[in-house]
Amino acid sequence: MLLLGIHLLVLLTMLGFDKALIFLLSGGSFAGAFAPVSTNTHVTKLSANNVNDDDDIVIDTATREARITAPLSAALASLVPLTTGGIIASPQISNAASDGGSFESSLRSNFPGSLSDSAVALRVAAALRERGYTPTNTLVGSSLCSDEINDTSESLIGDFQNKLGVEGVFNLGGLGGLPFVGISGMGAFTSHCPVDGKIFIVFGPHVGIANDGTVGKIERVGKDSVSGACGAGIGAYKAIMAADSSKEAPKDVLGTKDFQEEYIISQLSNRLDALKGKETDNESITYVTNKMYDLVWEMLRSEINTFTTKPDFWSGVSEITLLGGIVVNRGHGEGVQGGEDYYQPLMLKSLTKDGEVDSYGEVFGQFPALAKPYRDAKYV
Repeated sequence: MLLLGIHLLVLLTMLGFDKALIFLLSGGSFAGAFAPVSTNTHVTKLSANNVNDDDDIVIDTATREARITAPLSAALASLVPLTTGGIIASPQISNAASDGGSFESSLRSNFPGSLSDSAVALRVAAALRERGYTPTNTLVGSSLCSDEINDTSESLIGDFQNKLGVEGVFNLGGLGGLPFVGISGMGAFTSHCPVDGKIFIVFGPHVGIANDGTVGKIERVGKDSVSGACGAGIGAYKAIMAADSSKEAPKDVLGTKDFQEEYIISQLSNRLDALKGKETDNESITYVTNKMYDLVWEMLRSEINTFTTKPDFWSGVSEITLLGGIVVNRGHGEGVQGGEDYYQPLMLKSLTKDGEVDSYGEVFGQFPALAKPYRDAKYV
């Protein structure tokens, strides 16, 4: 066992951690370790209608996960005593066949196809490197909720910083993950891109799942009771459900002292009719979270489109890659198992002056069919 551990450490040193993982996943073939990620993606014009047939294929993700992670877990197990606190772990996937408790069960049921943050970052970073993204030519933006649970040492954006080797991240998101920086903020952000460089944006709302499986709740460090997440989205939902149906949601919110929340209420007000008269439960909060994703995407698309449609924009920026999905936070309070957050990927596409490339299928496989309408949502 010790000899195997030494051999694997040598492998990590020679190949680098990412390539060593690829080496192990490929069954120990050196050809597999250095084989490039496939770039056979489908390119369409920004305004074209696109139907992704690959979503019609159903893959047993539990079987695939067992096939991938079982040999990797066995091989890396010998390294755990040689690391600090066993920092090397196999990728996690929410659809894995396991009885991990109420959190995992609720995650699989309500946000199928979710992956651990590290698994998402590992896959996407590898794909970005194949597209020429480097530490010196890449500008990273984050349109995630400003909640502190999205800005920890184990957060998704922190993982991307490490795996892409970039320093700072431009924060675009406010409450709910909506890019409230607006046109001015987006203009400042895009102007910071290195010459002929590339832009990578991670976006989406977030939602907590408590240890008992309750969606919309989370255990926070130092608190003796669960609290809401996302508070902005859930608060807007409750306000809309409690409002007199004869009253219209506010249209002009610029003069309020709670602009961001009032805006969310205004924009969600005509999207939650399906929940009227229903009790608040896991299904309803999941529904609200998906509608919050729509709000984030629509605002982000509008802001980006303001600049990418300018004739001279692509003379300074070569590509923009958008990773959209839902952050699923887990509790870290007293008596809670804790661990990595998860991310349900719904979109991964790259924009250039010539069109749009959808890389979702190649990076994430044929994950849930619910991702299909989000992938079909055109940039323009």
